[in-house]
Amino acid sequence: MGETGFRREDEMRLAKLVCVLAALTLAGVAAARIAPEEIAALYLFEEGSGETVKDSSQNGNDGKINGDVKWVDGKYGGGLQFPGQQGSYVEVPDSESLNPTKQITVAAWVYFEDVKGGNRRILQKSTPGSDNQYRLLLEWGALKFDAGPGVAPKEITTQLPPEKEWHHIAGVYDGSRLVIYIDGEEKASMKASGEMTPTTGPLFIGTKHPGAPNGDHMMGVLDEVIILNRGITQDEVKELMEGADKLLTPVDPRGKMAAVWAEMKSR
Repeated sequence: MGETGFRREDEMRLAKLVCVLAALTLAGVAAARIAPEEIAALYLFEEGSGETVKDSSQNGNDGKINGDVKWVDGKYGGGLQFPGQQGSYVEVPDSESLNPTKQITVAAWVYFEDVKGGNRRILQKSTPGSDNQYRLLLEWGALKFDAGPGVAPKEITTQLPPEKEWHHIAGVYDGSRLVIYIDGEEKASMKASGEMTPTTGPLFIGTKHPGAPNGDHMMGVLDEVIILNRGITQDEVKELMEGADKLLTPVDPRGKMAAVWAEMKSR
């Protein structure tokens, strides 16, 4: 083959490389859309034993298990089973990172063992003695997301998913809308505005507060509980459903680029 033939072959390889690298770059950006600094708290429940629930974010918002909460299998790896009884919950101390004001997303994989009862909390953070709170809960047969009194309107509800099945539930406030997603599908939305008011109490997972009656406690299994300081999109909710641990290891396309280039040069 002459010099011209080699040149054409090199040009074709280069064109292919550019296309591949562009695709890899876009894939890497997509995989890292939720930035680490946007994660206020992330509980993967992979400890399997003990009384400490580790926060996998950068903020150190570890929680303490109280009562008869048990380590069990979750949606991905481990999970926590809540008996729906007073005194059984996870408590996380108040911190600045748990008090977003502009936007918020709260989400979890949930296996409801029983949806009957009063106001079974998935999570809640509030100021004691006031209605200043954000929360995700079951309320008398409905699923509710509440962003707190600084947002108007402050809450939105939708129909509960079936019990005794895994469902991904997300409540989002992006500064202009309140949205509830179930299994990645938008189930309810409404226009809303305003800034969230910071709360001073602990974050509770599985209850409203330690002394709440049994009907206010989660009955079922939780996995991958996450709080973000940004209201994420539907596509990002679907990414969360694939495993929140992937947020901790975003794709870096540079290594893949080098591998592709080496392979193409060897042909």
